[in-house]
Amino acid sequence: MSGSRIYTKLGDDGSTGLLFGGRTSKADPLIDVVGSIDESVAALGLARAASSDPALSAAILGVQRDLFVAAADLVANPHARDRLVAGISLLTPEMASRLEALIDRRVAERPLRPVFVVPGANLASAALDMARTQVRRAERRLVAFAQQAPERTAAAINPQVGVYLNRVSDLLYVLARQAAGDDEEPASHDAVPKA
Repeated sequence: MSGSRIYTKLGDDGSTGLLFGGRTSKADPLIDVVGSIDESVAALGLARAASSDPALSAAILGVQRDLFVAAADLVANPHARDRLVAGISLLTPEMASRLEALIDRRVAERPLRPVFVVPGANLASAALDMARTQVRRAERRLVAFAQQAPERTAAAINPQVGVYLNRVSDLLYVLARQAAGDDEEPASHDAVPKA
């Protein structure tokens, strides 16, 4: 067998590497945020694989790539943030604005019903809803981290990450409803008999 090995053994001590050098504990709350982002990317891969709509698949792939940028932004060595590159390892306000425009276009094409929706109409929509909940968890954990370690957050965390995660979860809700299409389950309150 030739080539490099996937294992480095550097993390055997419970640490993980930072972008541009340095290491931190795998139990670091910020690494937990990145873990939720990683789960979201994987769930979006399932949604993309299950989708037969090329436009939906392209939108999902765009979000997956942007979430990699969010993760890179979060795991950058705080002393090397000047080395981050916009759109590659640094989230920008334009990235959230792009999501807002996509949300507006998609909702104009297919307005949302003002009801609670039970996920699971089909595999693609269910995977999108799963990814949405994981992004929401990442956002909650990022907020908790910022509140518990404000001095660290001010130096190391780009506030655009939280904004972006908020917009992603909104977009994923919209995309899930569109992926469900006419297969969407009836609204839960429609089934309640009126007294």
